[in-house]
Amino acid sequence: MKRMLIVALMSVLSFFSCQIKAEGTHPHPLLRGDWKVEFSHPDIGQVRLILSIEAEENTFRAHTRKGADKIILGRWTSFLGRTFTSSFKEGCFIVVDEGKITCEDGRLLLDGIFRSPLGNYYFKGTVEERKLQVNLTTKSETVRATMSGVPLVEPLPLADYQSVLDQVFKDTERYLYNRRLIEDKPWQTFKSKMIDLSTEVNDDLELVFAFYYYAQKLPFSHFALVRGQMENTAEKVRERHLSFEDKGEGIGVLTISSFGGSAEEMEDVFRLIEQRNTMHLIVDLRNNTGGSIEAGLTFANHVATATYDGGVFLTRQWFDHHSQLPTSAQRSAFRAFSDPNATALVANIHRQEGISLFAKPADTARFTGDLYVLINGKTASTAEPLVYALQSQRRALVVGEKTAGAMLNSERFSLAEGFTLVLPTADYYTADGKRLDQLGVQPSIAIPSDEALDYVMKRLIKK
Repeated sequence: MKRMLIVALMSVLSFFSCQIKAEGTHPHPLLRGDWKVEFSHPDIGQVRLILSIEAEENTFRAHTRKGADKIILGRWTSFLGRTFTSSFKEGCFIVVDEGKITCEDGRLLLDGIFRSPLGNYYFKGTVEERKLQVNLTTKSETVRATMSGVPLVEPLPLADYQSVLDQVFKDTERYLYNRRLIEDKPWQTFKSKMIDLSTEVNDDLELVFAFYYYAQKLPFSHFALVRGQMENTAEKVRERHLSFEDKGEGIGVLTISSFGGSAEEMEDVFRLIEQRNTMHLIVDLRNNTGGSIEAGLTFANHVATATYDGGVFLTRQWFDHHSQLPTSAQRSAFRAFSDPNATALVANIHRQEGISLFAKPADTARFTGDLYVLINGKTASTAEPLVYALQSQRRALVVGEKTAGAMLNSERFSLAEGFTLVLPTADYYTADGKRLDQLGVQPSIAIPSDEALDYVMKRLIKK
């Protein structure tokens, strides 16, 4: 009996604590209203948004601005979105539903389902001393994004988005790899639309979503607007960019999730491949969206059996003076580049008309066995010229689905309000004059990408 009384007393005290914190008869004043939230997601960086929260006794619902889809996407597109996507009937870009409120030690605990075009996650948050903290997690409880916020007090919009876009236009028109593209209708349409929206958007999220939507209609990739740092926006852990699995019988699988790692990391894994006496190497580039030349060219050097012509980057200087692709004689005058050094590459892009890329066989830990490469629609950027070169040189058998068709050299330009513009500063052509951007690379054997690994293991190696 005594123990039951103590438990009951503690429950009452905890409930009373929540009442006092809320300065009312229930905790809802801690939640209700508009919140200024910092939203960190690996796809868009750290953006500020306005989150409106509605609360009842033990439940809540949250959302960004209603009707934002009509303002940004237009009536017809928003109509289709609302018709075929039940979660976005009110035209909000973010919705948190199925929300439940509990109270513990003077804090409010929030659980719900986060839904947005960026993905659906579990919403696990707390409110304490008028501060909101949220982790957005997967089923396996991996943190994919975070939110932190306070009640909104300043007027809208949150920033001078006209000034941000003015810088976008100036930098693009100055540094985009081909001046003719900014004279064409797609760019003029994009610019006009973003100027119109610059006075309509209320927060960073709306601006970034608008930019992404209309940039898709431009004839080039690697053009994006982000805020803050793209890396380490969710879990503060060091990402492994590659892994090797010994399958036995001389078969190994090298999974490269990104070419964002270092040359040293790539060299280390090829030393391991050599130590395991691997004869058949399957390189999984599915969902590899690219990275830098450091890891990419180092990989190429370790699988090359001869010097490979890796194609050419053509810069603004080239397109300012030529309307055609370079001849063989003109290409021979370009700077030959085989050093896996991203800083040196960018420096040369700003000084040269063109840069010829070459892969040369590594001196040590070079793999000379059978090579298979797995690709899909998310294999992009740095990965694509590697796939094309290995395929055209008949060095590797490529299996899966066509790649993304997003291959240009890009650089980052700092803007006001913490924004960064990602901008393509050099175009890329293969050794035989094919442009991969907007086109991609076709596989040697076309099959659903999720079947590619089993196909290689069972049909090509163990046949």
